[in-house]
Amino acid sequence: LKKLADSINKKVTRIEEALYQTKSKSGQDVLNYPIRLNDKISGLFDVASSGYNPPSSQVRAAYQQLSGEADKQLTALRQVMDNEVKAFNKLIHEKEVPVIGVKNKLH
Repeated sequence: LKKLADSINKKVTRIEEALYQTKSKSGQDVLNYPIRLNDKISGLFDVASSGYNPPSSQVRAAYQQLSGEADKQLTALRQVMDNEVKAFNKLIHEKEVPVIGVKNKLH
């Protein structure tokens, strides 16, 4: 169980860190840690929505690239959830591991 849980955790963490900068805690941290896909797409939205003109071909091309990268990460997450998490839950059920442990207090 521990090996499978660790493997799932590492994969989900890798996906999360590709999509979002988890180390950023303040507004100044963008200077210390690289931005991730969510920030890049957000910045692109700001450029595309400014002014009265339709988005430029460069904005559209950048969006295609960034949304494709985000889609790959979301597909990887779906695969982990659909396969490995289900297998993990099945193993927990088979081993009859309690979901929540209750510690009895004796007075």
